[in-house]
Amino acid sequence: VWELTLRCDHACGHCGSRAGKARHDELSTDEALRVVSELAALGAREVTLIGGEAYLRDDWTAIARAITDAGMRCSMTTGGRGLSLERARQAKEAGVRSISVSMDGLAPAHDTLRGLEGSHAAALAAMRAIREVGIELSANTQVNRLALPDLEALVDLFASEGVRAWQVQLTVPMGR
Repeated sequence: VWELTLRCDHACGHCGSRAGKARHDELSTDEALRVVSELAALGAREVTLIGGEAYLRDDWTAIARAITDAGMRCSMTTGGRGLSLERARQAKEAGVRSISVSMDGLAPAHDTLRGLEGSHAAALAAMRAIREVGIELSANTQVNRLALPDLEALVDLFASEGVRAWQVQLTVPMGR
């Protein structure tokens, strides 16, 4: 799992990275591509791009393509706020094989936890865009007192949206 950037378009209360603005010393494209080569040389079989939001880097598709071209499976985890149909197409063209969208409950809980009204609707739209372009779709959920009552409804929602795998994790007291 590679935190490609700290830049993020959410303000999640549980973010251990305190993501928001990019680090001043994030890797350049050339440095990132060198890391891809090093990962391949070490025998890595899969690289999951995360952030912040990986897609907020201008070169994210070049990095994803390099991962794929090096023979590794490229996947991604996203909050989905800006993962439009166009970005989903770019991911597909770059060889991204699966994308996990973070959804922490139904709209009221999710929007509260993600610090942004409308983030649940954006995550749902991202799921649909991912599915439309033919990328394997999965989901991940932070379980806490707000999300817990929504878990059964999420099972039904994810099944109806074609989610193939669901990672459920306990929220820990860290981050913001």
